Amino acid sequence: MTIEDCEPPALHLFRYVVASADMYYAEEQEREVLLGRDERGHIRIWAVTPDGGASARICLCQVFLEYALYCCTWCGPAEALFHMQDFGERLGHRLAAYMQDNPALLAPDDPMLHALEQVFGTLGAGCSEEHLASGVRFLVSHCQLEEVARHSGLCHAELAHHGINALCRTLILAMNPRWVVDTATDTLAEFMFTITTPALS
Repeated sequence: MTIEDCEPPALHLFRYVVASADMYYAEEQEREVLLGRDERGHIRIWAVTPDGGASARICLCQVFLEYALYCCTWCGPAEALFHMQDFGERLGHRLAAYMQDNPALLAPDDPMLHALEQVFGTLGAGCSEEHLASGVRFLVSHCQLEEVARHSGLCHAELAHHGINALCRTLILAMNPRWVVDTATDTLAEFMFTITTPALS
């Protein structure tokens, strides 16, 4: 499936500044992050330049990689981590609101797991679930983040990984704020979420 397969109308989420690899950026170099659905009804998130056509569209992995580069152009590692987390959380809140307004996107028996499947579907990854005594472990395989980083020359994959973790954590907690969410370290290529119910006191 290509990004061009997404059907209009797309929902505008927000804009971000695109930094260049030589550490310079300009306010007019921006991308708009859009949310839509493909012909099979699956969500797709991508970005475009405001004056660009379909050929200028980029996938969600590259969105996070570009924003990671932008963060690193003007602040240190700790602040970059903070801004990357904020970016992921904002996207997570917008996505949660969209899914809650469109309940047909979510399986009624387990909306949280289906929401994660939708996210990693738009990231081009596979996923599986391992049920635990007190919750579930959500495992992601073949995420394209590292591959997109290599092909695009955008080198801040760990920071982008942190933003995607923040998106998913926000989305999970929007479904039920009482859940406890643990994520795999940002240094790993793949993603893993352990979601449990809080221990009763």
